[in-house]
Amino acid sequence: MVIFTVGCNFQCEFCHNKHLLQNDAGRGYQVSELLQKIKLNKLVSSVSITGGEPSLQLDLIEVCEGIKKMEKYLSIDTNGSNPNILSDILKYADRVALDFKSPLIPRRLKKVLGVYLNEARFRESFELLNHKKGLDFEIRTTMVQNLHTIEDIHQILEFLIDNHFRGTYVLQQYQYNEGVGEKFKDKFQKPEHHTLITILRPYVSKSRDFKIYLRDDIEGYELIENIVNKIE
Repeated sequence: MVIFTVGCNFQCEFCHNKHLLQNDAGRGYQVSELLQKIKLNKLVSSVSITGGEPSLQLDLIEVCEGIKKMEKYLSIDTNGSNPNILSDILKYADRVALDFKSPLIPRRLKKVLGVYLNEARFRESFELLNHKKGLDFEIRTTMVQNLHTIEDIHQILEFLIDNHFRGTYVLQQYQYNEGVGEKFKDKFQKPEHHTLITILRPYVSKSRDFKIYLRDDIEGYELIENIVNKIE
């Protein structure tokens, strides 16, 4: 089961869930009502909470606690801006997917996020998640042509190597859909398949503690080593 929360503290123009950025989007649930829906559906073995930005929800911890008591696998998506909330979530989460949207350089963060982010908060979130034993930890970057540069992705990957990241990194290909909004249709483009491979290829031979996957319209979701081996 996937639960979408409303609201976000970022203003990424390439966001494909802009309809969730309004606080009156969707419908409201009491925690008890939501937990009952999960409990009564015997087909649900895992729950993913995404958004928007879930850590903005005041009752998120209560929901996570309830899901964990049902012994369901719990996954949380986050932008990493609220490390204090993540610290509490880690008592219950089995998996966390962290969006690493930009190198931790103020001017690049502001350009990609559309708002100011204190990079220390993101670093704290990263360290917290990376040191949690037994956590399925994924970091992902959606590369957007005309917004991200190749150097942006290299800087993110070098940060992960230097800071001993031990999870899974996914480089995602931006693809326009109607959720992005018609006025942004021509502003951003999809990076080419060969561009993404060119970026990731050098890391096949680099020493690192994490796996690297490419997600795009050609490969679907595949380890970069497998992609390079097919080419060569």
